[in-house]
Amino acid sequence: WENLHNWWLTKYFFAPLYSLSFNVQVKDAVHAVDPGLLSMACGSYRRGKSTCGDVDVLITHTDGKSHKGVFSKLLQSLRDSGFLTDDLVSHEDNGEQKKYMGVCRLPDHRHRRLDIIVVPYNEFACAIMYFTGSAHFNRSMRAMAKTKTMSLSEHSLNKDVVRQGSLKVFGGTPFTTKTEKDVFSILGIPYREPHERDW
Repeated sequence: WENLHNWWLTKYFFAPLYSLSFNVQVKDAVHAVDPGLLSMACGSYRRGKSTCGDVDVLITHTDGKSHKGVFSKLLQSLRDSGFLTDDLVSHEDNGEQKKYMGVCRLPDHRHRRLDIIVVPYNEFACAIMYFTGSAHFNRSMRAMAKTKTMSLSEHSLNKDVVRQGSLKVFGGTPFTTKTEKDVFSILGIPYREPHERDW
């Protein structure tokens, strides 16, 4: 009952400045685990929307390996501090990405939804794009990739994809995409800033 009650409390939208406070709380905990880790708040907050429904935070490490093992340490730290109050999905594996979905709360404020996704560095750019959204933008980008015998996901942009009708029979080979701009460049379209992706 407590989980369900707190879940419904999160249905209120909140201002980006408030979302920033959540991001800072997570970032401080991330750096306490390992100062070399990178974190980025995505979703509607990164797109500069006037309200945010929840907070999505991506975490990685530039060395491509030190992100491993930080997932449980980070969650325990956030629980011990009282920031995380309820777990909705405590651990979901998606390839090499690990995702947490839960409820958090700053002192004297409402409960809010929080997703934490730990990703390998070679998937960071595509993950940032995916979790920044919008959903329609993501669908459009995937459709664009498909016209070029490519495929785009939160993991990678792949080339030489083989499809038979709607069935993908060969997943292709990932491009090296260090930044979101690399994804746009490979697809041959102008770069769009996050605030330009609500279409």
